[in-house]
Amino acid sequence: MQRTITAGKKLSVYCLIAGLVLPAVWAAADTVWLQSSKEGKPIKLDNVKIDGVQDEKVQFTANSGTQTSRPLANIPQMKLDDEPAFSTAEEAFAKGDWATAGDNYRKAIQSSTKDWVKDRSSMRLVDASDKSGNFGDAVAGFVALMKTKPALATEHKPVIPTGHPELLDPAIETVKQELLDPKLSSDQKTVLLNYLLELYGAKGDSAGASGVMQQLGKVIPTDPNSPEARRIQADGKLTQARQQISQKQFVQATQSLEAAGNLFTDPLQQADALFLIAQAKAAAARPDDSDQLKDAALAYMRVVANFKGTENQPHVAESLFDAAGIEEKLKNTKEAIVIYNQVATEFRTSPLAGAAQQNAARLTTAAGPAPKS
Repeated sequence: MQRTITAGKKLSVYCLIAGLVLPAVWAAADTVWLQSSKEGKPIKLDNVKIDGVQDEKVQFTANSGTQTSRPLANIPQMKLDDEPAFSTAEEAFAKGDWATAGDNYRKAIQSSTKDWVKDRSSMRLVDASDKSGNFGDAVAGFVALMKTKPALATEHKPVIPTGHPELLDPAIETVKQELLDPKLSSDQKTVLLNYLLELYGAKGDSAGASGVMQQLGKVIPTDPNSPEARRIQADGKLTQARQQISQKQFVQATQSLEAAGNLFTDPLQQADALFLIAQAKAAAARPDDSDQLKDAALAYMRVVANFKGTENQPHVAESLFDAAGIEEKLKNTKEAIVIYNQVATEFRTSPLAGAAQQNAARLTTAAGPAPKS
């Protein structure tokens, strides 16, 4: 009699067991969207458990228990069941609602206990705020990212707005306050000083910029041989060169960049360095010195030759356009027309395309009809 279990009692036991087991199976309530190509629609994966980010890859477990990872760059959106602000920000970012995205990424930075969530939020806060025009939030995201990933912060520096000088002083003050933190590493200090130098340069404060350059000279990299430290040092050299060019110290800028050539291992930084060298040579060239002008044109074409096959072709359109301008100064009208037309046809989405087309038309008209054979 004691061993007899009624159907009702059996059902209760089974429900109890199911209640104990099912939560473990269905606890995975996160979602990731996978982007396989730039044009394709992201694939939505429901009921996964996002475990974190390691080596720039998102680690997650499917409901079946299968563990996998995907590059963070291929994950346009994530949703975490225990991160409401982050999930709202991700959804808004995917829709292009930059203001809502920025507001919620800022909340996620403040509320989340997950470092990778804070890093993702910091990077995207900079991007979203740049697009929405909220420079203060962009600087806040940059500073937050600097605290955990200094090298990554160099790649996500907020775009400094032009025509709005009233926005510069608050940003300068924010960066200066962060520099007072005695716990900052040398790499972190370098990242902040590099950006502070750019801010002073945008403001036109030569005295402030000179003071920052002196501070940069005293900072010793944490590990000069690590890729992250080299990227930070390279960014510093680029920033200093831009400042020197703005102060018409063209020779110093060129020499500084050429001497630091071994630091530029990142393709984008290499393109920046070569483009700055070309700009310095072009600005230093005398209008009546054909050799100096040719040297500057060659420097621009060196950028084209090295980076026309690189993704997004960094500085290629600008280099072609500026090289065409030098060909004009050298009275090489045919060459200038060919290069201007190249910019107009190959870089139609570039802001320079319209100006290149107009210049080519102007030169063609001035040259007159081709002589009959």
